[in-house]
Amino acid sequence: MAIDIPIEGRVQRCASWINGYLLPVGWMVILTGMFWAWDRTLYHKLYYFFVAAPTLIVLLMQPRQLKALVANPLFIAFLVFSGYTLASIAWSDTGNSVGSLVKRPLYIAMLLFSAGIIALRSPSQLLQCTYLAAVFAALAAGLSLAYFVFSGQVEASGRLDGYGALYNPLLTAHVFGAFASIWLAHWFWARNALSPLPLVCLALLGAAILATGSRTPLIGLAAALGWLILVGNRKRGVIALAVAAVVLLAVACLYPEAITQRGVSYRPAIWMDSLRQIAEHPWLGHGYDSPMTVIIPGMEKPLADPHNIELGVLYAGGVVGLGLWMVLYALAIYFCWTYRRHPGVTLAAAWLVFGFASGLTEGSAFMSRPKEHWFLIWLPMAMVYGLSLVYWARKRPA
Repeated sequence: MAIDIPIEGRVQRCASWINGYLLPVGWMVILTGMFWAWDRTLYHKLYYFFVAAPTLIVLLMQPRQLKALVANPLFIAFLVFSGYTLASIAWSDTGNSVGSLVKRPLYIAMLLFSAGIIALRSPSQLLQCTYLAAVFAALAAGLSLAYFVFSGQVEASGRLDGYGALYNPLLTAHVFGAFASIWLAHWFWARNALSPLPLVCLALLGAAILATGSRTPLIGLAAALGWLILVGNRKRGVIALAVAAVVLLAVACLYPEAITQRGVSYRPAIWMDSLRQIAEHPWLGHGYDSPMTVIIPGMEKPLADPHNIELGVLYAGGVVGLGLWMVLYALAIYFCWTYRRHPGVTLAAAWLVFGFASGLTEGSAFMSRPKEHWFLIWLPMAMVYGLSLVYWARKRPA
């Protein structure tokens, strides 16, 4: 589906060029930039230059598109949640300026709009750019593993920290896991179960995830696999479950410390203390960006988050905020279930489910500037949103 845009002078030609070339490049930049932008600040600047600014320019040049982008149920849910979150600054103890906090939902809105504009022009282009980025991610995982092994860092640190703008094993695992969920969905829809590209990419990304020592993405991938079995090819699901069982058994036999060494990593204690603090202001929360301190006996340093994105939303926005957050996800899953026969929707849904499940054991940055948590929340949500603009619109009267 495409929107017919009359060419009216240089302004419209420029907008068409941005739609057709710059925004797709920006989508790939934000997906792959973590691997080659050797500075976190540079990654932010790349987002501003290739995604946020071009999207804003297009909307100024072609304001008619804004109606279709804003009228979408997913965006309305995001808008309501963002409005409440920003309103909660009034009772927050945040140390950041209001201007800095207000910008964060605007960054996310520009990401959603960019995916929507690409999808309205050509849904296949959004999927193609995502696949190309997933290939790049698999190559980056392979190169990272090779350097990690042959540079002697295995003995030095024991865990793959990541390279480029990636510097933390857990956060690196978020990014690798997101692309692994994409390739898992791609393999489910491949004509041949032995199709080499998704299998090789899955192997590289899976090995990189294991090298990080993080188990969070394994939970997310298990959830994504469950979704794919529910909506996809059941025979492929049996094969995937068998392979996963063999891999886990091999890891347990060859390197049991990877599973048993850190136990549950204090998660139950962290969540209980977080719930204790949440109970102090259960309905409206402590306010957006309100600082949190979790003190666990046996840990040298206090923690600054509940290691659970949904608990982070509950802490900041209370029951009201978490309710609005779950409405956003409910609408996304409803759309994905309704159009589950479309491979692109299935891919986006698997990624979304992966991110949600991974967020149950790690993180709290539900509304931030571009960083690893976007691979769990806003990038898959943007893809679902973009596709929903196309498929939901087809059922509406002209």
